[in-house]
Amino acid sequence: MPLPTLFGQLPLPVVSYEAILSVLSISLTAYFWMVKARRERPSLEFFQMRSFRANLRRGEEGSNTKRLGLTQIEQCGILIANNSTRQNSIVRFNCSFKYQGASIKGYWGYMEDEKFPWNIAPESAIDVRLACFFDVPEDFEIPDDMDFRVEFLTVGGRQFGHTFSLRVPEE
Repeated sequence: MPLPTLFGQLPLPVVSYEAILSVLSISLTAYFWMVKARRERPSLEFFQMRSFRANLRRGEEGSNTKRLGLTQIEQCGILIANNSTRQNSIVRFNCSFKYQGASIKGYWGYMEDEKFPWNIAPESAIDVRLACFFDVPEDFEIPDDMDFRVEFLTVGGRQFGHTFSLRVPEE
């Protein structure tokens, strides 16, 4: 005795062309809105274009520290690219580096007229020169190359971090 087929007993609905086009239109609209929303999210990229100059100075009297300064003298030290379709603004940054397993927090600075905020137009880039200062132990010596981390804070509260080195990375 043959078994009845499950779908053979169900009536097939008639689908109109309008319904197919409507579903296709809704799908395409939803896809493009998701792509647009993704491109509107803040998205910053950082590129080191110039080397940093490192110098050590005597710390405050009575403190057993030195002041390490990492500055960029040449123009276009760091290139900041805004990959979003919306403007973004960096309002400050924090810097730190690792020394003998401990993290040393630094102080930020700027060169000449490059004061905050740094406004970056949609889908464009700006160049800035960073300056970071650290209180380091008295026995600290400047290595040939060292890495340090910079966390950039935007006006919306989002942070973007990047690790820089004294020398321009070779790519």
